[in-house]
Amino acid sequence: MQGGLRYDRNVNPRLFAFGAADFMSNALQFLDLRAVYTGGFGFHAIKSDATTLNFLGGVNYTHETYSNGAELLPVTTPPVFASYGVTNRFVALTLGEELMQKLGKSTVVTQNFDFYPNLQQTGEYRGTFNFGTVTKLNKWLGWQNQFGDIYVSNPPHGAKKNDLILTTGLNISFTH
Repeated sequence: MQGGLRYDRNVNPRLFAFGAADFMSNALQFLDLRAVYTGGFGFHAIKSDATTLNFLGGVNYTHETYSNGAELLPVTTPPVFASYGVTNRFVALTLGEELMQKLGKSTVVTQNFDFYPNLQQTGEYRGTFNFGTVTKLNKWLGWQNQFGDIYVSNPPHGAKKNDLILTTGLNISFTH
């Protein structure tokens, strides 16, 4: 599960400042909670009605808590985690790019890649890649698809380094 928010403010037509907060949990990586607070600047390499290409750079503070994994005691759904096994707090860079391309009148393709190298323990990093489409079926209904990949170079022992997700569904627009 993940969620977050980001605020962008144009400094001039090509440069913007941004601030963001993202939150995530991931059972495959035994991640109870990752909170990332980011600030930085971005560059509009392309900004038109049909295409947007941005490059981002900044610094973030990451706080993440991993559990020791699922207990082998009584079976519960969802599994009960034994205890907090690892807590990491570190400062990292935020490097990324994001693309939005309109294909015709009804389809939008989005793609973004973010790389977070740890500044306190060199060689450790996290990367995320997302690719998605939304196709309008009519004025208020759309079909969306999303592929995501999250890679962590140093998960706790026994946890997965890579997590892939594929989703599809319908979306509803409240404005016409």
